[in-house]
Amino acid sequence: MNTERLEHLLRQYFDGEITDDEIAELDAALHIRPDAREHFWNEAHIHGALREWGLESGSAIELRALQSPSEVTRGHREKSPWLSWRPRVAAAAGVVFGLLCASVAWALASPRAVATASRLFALVDGSFEKQCGRLPSGFPVQFGIWSGDESVVVEKPSVETKDGQRSLSFVRAEREPTLPNYGAASCDVYQLVDLRSLKAEAALGDATLELSVQFLDGRESQGEPVKFICRASVFAGSPDAILAEWPLTQKESLASGSGSFDSMGGSPRSWHLVTTKVLLPPQADFAVVHLVAHKPKNPRGTEAVFGEQFADDVRLTLKTQPTLPVRLAQR
Repeated sequence: MNTERLEHLLRQYFDGEITDDEIAELDAALHIRPDAREHFWNEAHIHGALREWGLESGSAIELRALQSPSEVTRGHREKSPWLSWRPRVAAAAGVVFGLLCASVAWALASPRAVATASRLFALVDGSFEKQCGRLPSGFPVQFGIWSGDESVVVEKPSVETKDGQRSLSFVRAEREPTLPNYGAASCDVYQLVDLRSLKAEAALGDATLELSVQFLDGRESQGEPVKFICRASVFAGSPDAILAEWPLTQKESLASGSGSFDSMGGSPRSWHLVTTKVLLPPQADFAVVHLVAHKPKNPRGTEAVFGEQFADDVRLTLKTQPTLPVRLAQR
């Protein structure tokens, strides 16, 4: 296939006018020619940007991740692993990309560019299967260890775990309230996460960290309100610089984000997913992952005791959105 024929097929594809025979022809070229694939992705970026800016109408395009060669060649002429076209619909807004990579990756419905998402195993033991019993007290002094206020990793708790056989049970707030609002108190658990290996990915384009946590209020009947919070903060430098004055040094973060939900207990006693996102600057060296069970109305002067509030299945995901190679000039 010469360059002129390839460009014709790409125009037909992105205009939504390509035939089944042309799809097979284009797919064959993409499968064996790296230069054709590069040309295809460049065209996809541009068409996606044009749709985002409302300068081009078109069909909804879906690109699925390239499967293994055995799946591609299995049986007779199956659907292309590169191309899947469907007629244009009124809600079609852009390009959906699925990109095969060594990490976890999936398609994101976005007209901007190819995006990837990878779970970070630099966050250690998000299912609380490695540590058991009482967590170390205080702010963590090394990467990959859960520590904080009095909390216990319990095996086969009174409620069903979300992931694995164990989950984290918040027990008691150890620090005096730092805010003068009705004696509010929190049980805080932390982990330091090393981000230095992500500097190259962060420098390539827009990058974010997404923190997700499953929380559960195990109280059988309703009682005082409890707020569950997950927070992610990224920092430059060494964790030693923030250790001594934590939590006052939270304000030195490059970026932070938090998510929460409120519970009164009672039925249904089910896990609740809480997520938050934080921008990842290229200069970020580490993150603080912060899990909280908070009593906003704990009577002043009394101990804030928990014990029926749980966390499990903590995940940290890197999401990247590469910068587009095109720019719209406003006139």
